[in-house]
Parts: sequence; structure tokens; C-alpha cells
Amino acid sequence: MSKMPSWTRRRATAALLLSACVAPVGQAVAATYPERPVTIVSAFPAGGIVDVIARRLAQNFSERFKQSFVVENRTGAAGSIGYSAVARAAPDGYTLVIASGPTTMAPPGSAAASWQPQTAFSGIGMIGTIPQAIIVTNSLPARTLPEFVELAKGKAGQLNYGSAGAGTTPFFTMELLKSQHKVGLTHVPYRGQPEVMTDLIRGEIGVTAMTVPLVLPHVQSGKVRALAVTSASRLPSLPDVPTVAEQGMPGLAISNWFALMGPAKLPPEVVSTLAAALADALAAPDVRASLGELGLVIQPSKPADTLAFVQSDLARWIAMASSLEARK
Repeated sequence: MSKMPSWTRRRATAALLLSACVAPVGQAVAATYPERPVTIVSAFPAGGIVDVIARRLAQNFSERFKQSFVVENRTGAAGSIGYSAVARAAPDGYTLVIASGPTTMAPPGSAAASWQPQTAFSGIGMIGTIPQAIIVTNSLPARTLPEFVELAKGKAGQLNYGSAGAGTTPFFTMELLKSQHKVGLTHVPYRGQPEVMTDLIRGEIGVTAMTVPLVLPHVQSGKVRALAVTSASRLPSLPDVPTVAEQGMPGLAISNWFALMGPAKLPPEVVSTLAAALADALAAPDVRASLGELGLVIQPSKPADTLAFVQSDLARWIAMASSLEARK
């Protein structure tokens, strides 16, 4: 067998080195990620729904990747402190966030003014949604949502609704009820949803919207009355409570959604790796069971679809916040 000329050997070696450097770069990133601990930011306090979701996924990812995924609670300003920290983080996949919507990513009057929520993040995947229930104090005679609207119209300015602050999902839900059905309700802000529930039970406020898991025990015990749920169909946990759409008010079908996101411009290979891990986690029976206990309806989606949905939803609520501000 004849020997390869030295110049041919050099050219072949150079070609092999070039192909090794260029072709598998993306594959190498995906293959080695994560090489160190990953932080998943929860922009809300420990023990809350966002925090529980973050910790359940962190546990699954840690087991999958044999690398630590650590939950960090960075709270305040209705979530904007945590979101802004992730928006400013290096786009390398080592800082992620459980985004919660539809409104907390851009609440009016918060730190969100220092960053652009619609362009600051990369979508990795939707996790699911948790519907709300619209509930009233027992001293009000309304048994349905239309009955409440008629009652409120007859008591213009006399009924109060509570929420955990301007910019939260219950706040916007009730403001939509006011604007779409021409009812006069006065907003009473609270520090958190437990305080809202306490005053609703006492009759200090008349109505609110709140996530179903928080409402359920109080409805079942008869302390408050549920008029409607904001889900697409009736819930097994509240089978006798009709949806807002069933009662002719589809515009109030507002559920809290949850998504895994990271800073803008994450490498596509990292996004793909995390998206695959998220899809597998949401299909795992133990994860589905634990998230189901929160009242979460699992609704996974692809990264591009996730980002498009979040951007569209944010645009809706930012426009509404601007409209409310203009009325002041």
C-alpha cells in the first residue's frame, strides 16, 4: 500500500480539525449542559403555588441531569424583582424563572418599568393553568354571575371587591367585570389573598376572584359562595359551579398560567435540552400527581408557541393597565 504524501496528510488533518471545531459546536453545548448548578427563580414567597411548581421541577431536573437545580425566592413588587433579575442574567441557561401570568410579569407601577417583559425572555415551555373562581360573601343574595351583575347595578358604588393589589390577576378580572358589564365596584387592595378571604367571609367586602385551590375549602365549608369558574369547562372539584362562558360572560375566562422561561437569547441548544426535560417531567406520573394537587391543569407547549402566547397575553394586559391609568 502506497504512503499518503505528507502534504495530503497535512490537508486531511486540517480538515478533520476544522470539522471537529465547527460542526458539533451546538451538539457540544447541549451535551455538556448543565455543567454547574442551575438557579430557578421563584418571584413569589416559599410555599406558594409558583414556589411549589419550581421545587417540583427542580427536583425532577436534578435527578435527570445529575446536577443541582436550586430554587431561589426573589420576591417583591408583585413578582417584578424576581423577573427583572432573570431578565438581566447571562443568557447561558443557568438562571431560569417560573413565569406566572397573565398579569404578574408586568404589573403597573412596579419595577417592570425598568425592563421590557415582552422582549426580555426566552420561552422554554408552558407548564399549565390554574383557573379562578368568582366568589361572594354569604350576605349577598346572588346565586349566579348575572344575578350579581344586576345586584351590583342596583347598588352602584356600594359594593367592594378585594384583591392582593393592582396588577394581580383577580384585580384585572374584576376590572374587566366592571368595564364589560357596567357595574360600579370599589377596589380594596390587601397584602395578600388570605387577608382578602378573611374579609370576604366576614362580609367586609362583597366579591373577589381567586384561584380555585385557595377558594375550594371555603366554598365546600359554606363560608363563601362560588358564582362561576373561569375555566373552559366545569371543574371536577366544583361540579355544580358553572363557567363564566356558560353564563354569557366569556371575556372573564382568565386563568393563571405558568411557564418555564429564561433570559432572552438563550442558545437554541440549551432551550431544546430544557424543553425536552420539561416535557418529560410533565409526563411523569409523580409530577402530574403533585402538580394536580395544586389544581394545575397541565398544558405543555413548544418553546416558540410558549413565547408567542406569553407575548400576546402580556400585550393584552399592558394595554388594559394603560387604559386604567388613563381613566385616573
